Amino acid sequence: MREISLLSIVIPCHNEEEVLQTTHERLSKILSNLLSSRKISDYELVYIDNGSTDNTLEVMKKIFASDAHTRIIALRRNFGFQGSISAGLFHAKGDAVVTIDADLQDPPEKIEEMVGYFEQGYDLVLGVREDRSVDPFLKRFFSENFYRLTRLMGVNIVHNHGDFRLMSKSLVQEFNALPERNRLIRAMVLQLESRYATVSYKRESRKAGRSKFNISSLFSLSLDGIVSFTYFPLRLTSIIGILISILAFIGVLWVLYIKVFTDRFIPGWASTLLPILALGGIQLFFLGLIGEYIGRLYIEVKQRPLFIVREEYRHEETDKIQ
Repeated sequence: MREISLLSIVIPCHNEEEVLQTTHERLSKILSNLLSSRKISDYELVYIDNGSTDNTLEVMKKIFASDAHTRIIALRRNFGFQGSISAGLFHAKGDAVVTIDADLQDPPEKIEEMVGYFEQGYDLVLGVREDRSVDPFLKRFFSENFYRLTRLMGVNIVHNHGDFRLMSKSLVQEFNALPERNRLIRAMVLQLESRYATVSYKRESRKAGRSKFNISSLFSLSLDGIVSFTYFPLRLTSIIGILISILAFIGVLWVLYIKVFTDRFIPGWASTLLPILALGGIQLFFLGLIGEYIGRLYIEVKQRPLFIVREEYRHEETDKIQ
């Protein structure tokens, strides 16, 4: 049975000043119980300040001053949720690393169950939501269809798994070596590891503050997932193009038949204008889709950093590194 000398908890934060102290107290209590039961030998709480514009960093500093188990990674700007998780995984030092949102909607009590699976030999343990009853209707509707759409497009993703997971140190190292900039981590980890365990839970209501993950963010995440992990949409455009060409050819044969073999009248403007508008819209859509792929190639080629650290606060050697 594997043991955990150091358990790292990565908590990405963006404008979470209202909930952060509560989050820290709840996590600390759970991790202290794991220490008492000798499930782990030590732990660290790695807080990522993802370009917050409120007092999140100041709250982190107060927590840091009162708890030797904490570390702070302050990023220079908002690098997106996937970027902040990547920063946390890069800096985590544990034998096992858990990523969890700061809003406590994913119950941290499930960390103990994840640790149990790690002890059994699993390098990847995924938190899976049983339902989304606490989410607003629109968010729940788009979230459910996000998973259906990505799976339909060929992306390997676990239904209702967000970013609450445990990864072994070896898996984290393999993840950190991935060079890609357009990231959907919940799909990336499944490309690295096919053997995983799942932990089910009911999603809780947000304890304080406001969610930063809206429908626009979900749409962007969905687009990143589809475009970054499958070329099925490009193949679909080719198939649709072939079908339209076949229909157009059939239409030409039909018009010739009417003209040559019958005396029926063929409307001019309708048969001309409507196909032009339809084909024009389809062509613009396909050009935009191809542009999404080209745009992501452009970002990958530039090789800009996934994140930039402004400050790191830790209790080892020196209190602050700049």
